[in-house]
Order: sequence, then C-alpha cells, then structure tokens
Amino acid sequence: MAKCLIVYTSQTGFTQQYALWIARQLHCEVVDSKFITRTELQNARLVVYGGHLLWGRKVSGFSRFYRRYAEVLPEHLLVFGTGMLAQSELDLDRVWAHSFAGCTVAPQFFYFRGQVDPKALPVRLRLVFHWTQYFASATAPQPPNAASITPLLVAATQLDDLGLLEGD
Repeated sequence: MAKCLIVYTSQTGFTQQYALWIARQLHCEVVDSKFITRTELQNARLVVYGGHLLWGRKVSGFSRFYRRYAEVLPEHLLVFGTGMLAQSELDLDRVWAHSFAGCTVAPQFFYFRGQVDPKALPVRLRLVFHWTQYFASATAPQPPNAASITPLLVAATQLDDLGLLEGD
C-alpha cells in the first residue's frame, strides 16, 4: 500500500479502536488529530480520517481538520464515522451536508456502528448517552469488531491497485 495515514479524533476510545484496526490492516501510521503535522499529511498519498458521528449528522472534527489542512491533503480521502445508530437510521444526505459541504473533492464515507460502556464515559457524555438511548431504536448495537472495517479496506486497496496512490 502506498503511504497511508490514519487520522482520528476520539473522546471515549471508540473511534480510536477502529482507527487502530484500520492501521493494522493497511500497515500504516495512526495519529490523533491533535498531534498531526502538515509534513505528515504532505507525505501521505492517502489519508483516512475518523471521528464520532455527532447527533447522527456530522463527523466530529472533520470540518475543522479539512479547513486547516485542505491545501496539503492528498487527492484521495476516506472518512469514517462511528456511532450508536443503526445504518438504517442514518440520513446520509444530512451527514454529507453537515460534514462534507466545504470539500472540493467529496471523500468516500463509511459508517461503523458499535457500542459504548457508559461507565467508561465522562459524566457529561454519560448524560448524553442515556438521553440518546431513550430515543434510540430497539435494535441493540453489536460490539465493535474488526470485520466491520472491510468496506473501507476494500476501497483503500482498490485505489492502490488502480495506481491512484502512486507518487508523481
């Protein structure tokens, strides 16, 4: 795989777990968005950004990340969002409108569902968790698993196989 970089933001470790699984499969570096540098992004041929899907409509931190680094990001960008909603409960048009409206080239988007241990959450997030569970669907989320990242891995591999990630 050409030089790939996983950048993520995580408050509870949920998104971080997915970022680590992706990095392990793609054999690449993974960096918390708080510690990313322009040089790292300039050297990457593919950036995968991950964040929690806030209120089912916006990938946390992505808009700020994109505004700050748009001029040094590679042509190909994959984005994943994580959350508690079932895939069928997502309004992808709303996610696109709130997360990617300012992008010159729309990234490929992937959603990974899982579950959170409410006891591990900070108090402020525990309240939000219980409030959202009150309005959530009856389908119980499955524990996060590495197999769920397969669609993103396939997309990254296809870009590499087509030679789209090769240097100039």
